[in-house]
Amino acid sequence: MRVLHVIPATAPRYGGPSVAVHAMAKGVRALGAEVTVATTDADGPGRLPVPHGRPVDTDGVEYRYFPRSLPGEWKLSLPLGRWLHAEAGRFDVVHVHALFSYATIPGCRAALRHAVPYVLRPLGTLDPWSLAQGRARKRPYLALVEGTHLRGAAAIHATSEAEAEGIAALGFGARVRVIPLGAEPAPAPRRRGGGGPLRVLFLGRLHAKKGLPLLLDAVAELAREGRAQVELVVAGDGEPAYRRELEARAHALGIAGRVRFAGHLGGSAKADALAAADLFVLPSYQENFGIAAAEAMAAGLPVVLSDRVGIAKQAAAAGAGTVVACDAGAVAAAIRRAVLDPEARLRAGECAARLARGAFAWEHTSLRLLELYRELAAPGRGGG
Repeated sequence: MRVLHVIPATAPRYGGPSVAVHAMAKGVRALGAEVTVATTDADGPGRLPVPHGRPVDTDGVEYRYFPRSLPGEWKLSLPLGRWLHAEAGRFDVVHVHALFSYATIPGCRAALRHAVPYVLRPLGTLDPWSLAQGRARKRPYLALVEGTHLRGAAAIHATSEAEAEGIAALGFGARVRVIPLGAEPAPAPRRRGGGGPLRVLFLGRLHAKKGLPLLLDAVAELAREGRAQVELVVAGDGEPAYRRELEARAHALGIAGRVRFAGHLGGSAKADALAAADLFVLPSYQENFGIAAAEAMAAGLPVVLSDRVGIAKQAAAAGAGTVVACDAGAVAAAIRRAVLDPEARLRAGECAARLARGAFAWEHTSLRLLELYRELAAPGRGGG
């Protein structure tokens, strides 16, 4: 079985999509498939320090990086397009990640040209909130370009039931397959007792959709009350201008001493941040899954999630945390309860760890993906 993943970029700054494609590729490779990832060297305004076009081996997966032809969020790469049109026929299945990005066009069309089935993962771009951002451009693009790609897909990969419902509402539900993402295994969670300020962690991209102003406003509300002492770590990278905007907001609210902007954390630094926290908060306006939330639960952290996070209902049903509206007062109330009832917080953390072990394991995701690929692969193209 030869599998090709196509994604606009894999730099760490792009958050969940980068984490997910690395884990999917590694997991399916471990099950015996030959896996290639074709992508660009995009890293925000800069470029990843990678060779162009040549194979790079990472965990047994072949990565091929191609230079962007022009700067910008569309991530145009004509060399990537040429390579896909020449090489897509070598694979049994193509898995394309993203919509509204250049890589989707040659990824889907090269697969069609070579009669290779392709799976399309929209990455939450079909959510109503996402479509409303730049609606004047996105709606015509969806109708004229991405609609063709969605209709031509052998399967559409949704990562949560919430995302699947949004895709179905647009008329593309017939081929949707729900396969959740995972979280890296974490050390056995330690019990976090009381004493000192509650250590709240946000982990993810610094982006408008994440609702960070709501979280800062919630911390400010708690600081004014004086009943619940809170310290917030904001771990993530994003556009420098947006980070400065968030830092300025913290200063204006008088909570700069309670908030630390830690930048991107990976590897052991991320593990240390999860281990040091008491509560994870993600007040996003849109998350098709919420991979950072799954990672937090795997580390035994109770969570406060907005009702727009794809796995929020699962977390609430498992007793792993609280689901709130995208409202600063609601976020503050949930954090306040976590401060004032440490025993309930500890119980929620234990439930979170159990949920992550049972529902959000990469080995389960990898098995389901390989089953899907084998189902879709044409007879004689590597279905074994």
